[in-house]
Amino acid sequence: MAKIRFAEGLKVYPVIAPVAGTTSAVASVYIDAADYNWLTWLVQTGVTTSDSTDTLTITVECSTAASSNATEVAIPFFHRVNGPVGTDTIGAITSDSTSGLELAADLAADAMAILISVNPDTIGAELTDGRYLRLVVTPSSAVGAFVVSACFLGEPKYQMNSIPSST
Repeated sequence: MAKIRFAEGLKVYPVIAPVAGTTSAVASVYIDAADYNWLTWLVQTGVTTSDSTDTLTITVECSTAASSNATEVAIPFFHRVNGPVGTDTIGAITSDSTSGLELAADLAADAMAILISVNPDTIGAELTDGRYLRLVVTPSSAVGAFVVSACFLGEPKYQMNSIPSST
């Protein structure tokens, strides 16, 4: 019989509860990057109503505080898009600049799972004393509606049964 692990080597933390957005950006809670060897978010999209010329843009922002304090700067990251629900496809690992990942708000953005990863060793080059990260999903002006949720998956520097809070 296999041992039960309950993801003791990972911190699993919901950062955006499933939300129906319209024209405003949706931001996650902040994660303290100092506590992790690597940081990954699983972003899931639902149905998006718009035409193919409108977009959802996902960025990763870094701050010097665990709350919005006007120091946020967008940082580069890597992503991998997994196919829509019911398919078993996975895209290539792709690097994104500080301008983020742009998803077409037509069927290409519906029911997708996107993995977003940041190497914590690169954060200081983008923002001195920056250590808190959040995701921001921004619709273009004509997006009618969208659904998004996100969960943080990180490998803590100090793994244990009771992993310390990262917020």
